[in-house]
Amino acid sequence: MSKRNVCILAATGLGAWLAATLFYGAFGAELIERAFWFYALNAFLAAALVTFAFQAVARLLCIPRGRRLYPAMAFALPGVAAANLILLGLVPLAPGAEPSSLGRYLAFLVVLYISVGASVFERSPQKARL
Repeated sequence: MSKRNVCILAATGLGAWLAATLFYGAFGAELIERAFWFYALNAFLAAALVTFAFQAVARLLCIPRGRRLYPAMAFALPGVAAANLILLGLVPLAPGAEPSSLGRYLAFLVVLYISVGASVFERSPQKARL
């Protein structure tokens, strides 16, 4: 994996994290955290979109399916580092002042990054045998 690919994946991962964080910050306390089913639906929808972004960038960079573990780490690392800054209270981009809201935000991000990690181990489609 080249340095250019790492930079592209890291920038895309940071952009995906920022979009998810801004979405959660805008609608988290007022809308998403009101009901569990709505929270779970939003978490899985955001995870699907972030995973799609990772897979699309990996395909555009022509990274084979068997070699997407390190690209997934390059994709997720900037978002994980920035989320730690938010959870520590060093960045005022926090979705809510309550500790429970920060915990729900953390769970939201865990679902995001687990889905990206799980997509790395997805097998390629098998060719039909005639």
